[in-house]
Amino acid sequence: MDFEVMKAYLPRFWNALLLTLRIGWQGVALALALGVACAVHWKIPVLRQIVGGYIELFRNTPLLVQLFFLYFALPKIGVRISAETCGKLGLGLLGGAYMAETFRSGLENIPIIQTESAQSLGLRPAQAFGYI
Repeated sequence: MDFEVMKAYLPRFWNALLLTLRIGWQGVALALALGVACAVHWKIPVLRQIVGGYIELFRNTPLLVQLFFLYFALPKIGVRISAETCGKLGLGLLGGAYMAETFRSGLENIPIIQTESAQSLGLRPAQAFGYI
C-alpha cells in the first residue's frame, strides 16, 4: 500500500469531513426549529392542515427524491440554490417532519390535569412545561 498517495489526499478528506459535519449540524438545527414550530402550531385549525400536509409529504418521500427535487427541479422554475444549501434544506425539511411528530405526540401526552393545575397556580405556559 502506498501511503504517499493517501498522504497527498488527506487534506481533501479532512475538508470533506468538515463540510459534512457542518451541513449535518445545520440541517439538524433547521429540523429542530421546524419541528418545534410545527408542533406548537398544531392546535391552530387553519395551520393544522398546512402542517399535516408538510409532515405527510416529507415523511412519505425518500430523502434522495427530495434532494433531487430541490437540486434539479427548483432551477427549472427559476429558484437557484447551491448544492450545499440543497443538502441543508433537504435534511432540515425531512428531519423537521419527523421531529414535529415526535414533539407533537409528546405535547399531546401531557395530562390535561397538569395543564389545568399549572393554570390554576398562575403559571405561564413556558413555566408549566418547565422551560423557565
